[in-house]
Amino acid sequence: MNVNALDHGKSIRSATEEDFDRVMEIDRLSFSAPWIENFFKSALKDIFLVLEKEREIVGYVITCVCHDLEKAVILRIAVHPDHRGKGAAGILIRTCLDMLIQKDIGVVELDVELISRGAIRLYEKLGFKIANVIVFPSDFTGNGETFYVMRLVLPKSEEQAMS
Repeated sequence: MNVNALDHGKSIRSATEEDFDRVMEIDRLSFSAPWIENFFKSALKDIFLVLEKEREIVGYVITCVCHDLEKAVILRIAVHPDHRGKGAAGILIRTCLDMLIQKDIGVVELDVELISRGAIRLYEKLGFKIANVIVFPSDFTGNGETFYVMRLVLPKSEEQAMS
């Protein structure tokens, strides 16, 4: 996705360590098991994008690329609660997918909790299909979790399609 095509004061860029306070705040508001700073530091070597609106970070996506497998995994995506339902997650994922296509990655996967109906609908809208179901048994608190592994086969980049 062309960053210039973003509207309403939105822009996407690679994350830096200076972004961690805001990213970690969004992470804490989005997940029951937030990441620690070292996880975000190590993610800087991967695709780690932030979406800004009027110079404020409103969301992020982290994707690990396994070039030898021609596969990528979206590890984390979150949008600040005040900005959800306005297309931010879709912008982040589409931009990430465009980058993966340019890197000639053939497949991208992600895990999503079964109870996250809105996220599942978004991923399906973007072309992801359910590839597997993972069920974690109940722990000592009595809370089991079920996840879908969702997969998207990416089109070849224009350069690769011409060769």
